[in-house]
Amino acid sequence: MKKLRIALIGLSHVHIAQLTRDFLNYPEEVEVVGAADVPPYTVNESEIGNRMKFLAKREIPIWEDYKELLKQDIDIAIVCTVINSYPEIVEETMAMNIHTIVEKPMALTMENARRMYRAYKASKAQLIINWPVAWYPTFRKVKELVDAGVAGEVYRVQYRSPATYGPFSQKVMDPADLAQSWWYKSELGGGSLSDYAGYGCLLTTWISGQTAKRVSGFKKNFKNPFSDIEDYSVLSIDFGSCLGLVEGSWSTLSNGEIPTGPVVYGSKAVIVADRFDPAVKVYTDFIPYQPSPKPNVEYMTEECPDKLARNILDFIKEGAELCELVTPEFNMKVMAAYDAGIRSCASGQIETCADPFQF
Repeated sequence: MKKLRIALIGLSHVHIAQLTRDFLNYPEEVEVVGAADVPPYTVNESEIGNRMKFLAKREIPIWEDYKELLKQDIDIAIVCTVINSYPEIVEETMAMNIHTIVEKPMALTMENARRMYRAYKASKAQLIINWPVAWYPTFRKVKELVDAGVAGEVYRVQYRSPATYGPFSQKVMDPADLAQSWWYKSELGGGSLSDYAGYGCLLTTWISGQTAKRVSGFKKNFKNPFSDIEDYSVLSIDFGSCLGLVEGSWSTLSNGEIPTGPVVYGSKAVIVADRFDPAVKVYTDFIPYQPSPKPNVEYMTEECPDKLARNILDFIKEGAELCELVTPEFNMKVMAAYDAGIRSCASGQIETCADPFQF
């Protein structure tokens, strides 16, 4: 069978390297034809230098014009531009019937998400939104337990970002260098809302099994006076019969002893997971005003062997089912919470969620 031909469109997002590596694990099935950056070029010099070294090491050609690259009989486009560029590029790739992967979140506004969804529905190709947490075994176990009724009636689902100072938290960088990067430009998709609160919108929507109805949000910029982004955001999401509580932070020094979640509080049990712990813990005893007891049940999980690349290849070649969390249908539901959360943080008011499928 002919190898599937892949184009890398945009070099702005750090996940471009991981996505490329994942596909290159299957050299007998795929060929990376080339990579092309897309204006605006809003990655600082050290970032773009690292991307170029990564591509050169793998002998991936650099194209000047992404439009010309897309004409090279491409089967899959991996789009890692700035987030507000997604709609225009997706409309192009969908019109060419090219399967397209975009980095999370799907879009910055419901209007742009609808543009992308319309293009997808008019195409013969698939649109896919990459959420790395879709493959976390602990998160999948939480969903499995909730769906099995272990928690009983779900009252609330919580998720918070881990300790981080943002995408460059492991580096010492001058604010002038950081200011060059799109991560610190709100209109392009930078900030903790897009980066980490988006994960919370995804997970609370998924685990609750509902679409958000209204959201109250706040945002703050504690550490980055050179930028207009927020480095802390908090959303309270009303799903109707339960609540979602989401924190997205680029200003957290340490997790302390607080799990990232998802944590599910239900009528029969509390289910606790953590991004960095393979155990999922279930508490069923009511012991008020006491320190947390040992869990009644503890499930140990193992890393998923097959992730996004394998799922997509099996979908294209064999018609396998895509993971729900990466589908455009599910991500339109996620956008209901995310879009209202962004609007609430800006307005200071509780914002009603748009119907994601009312065009």
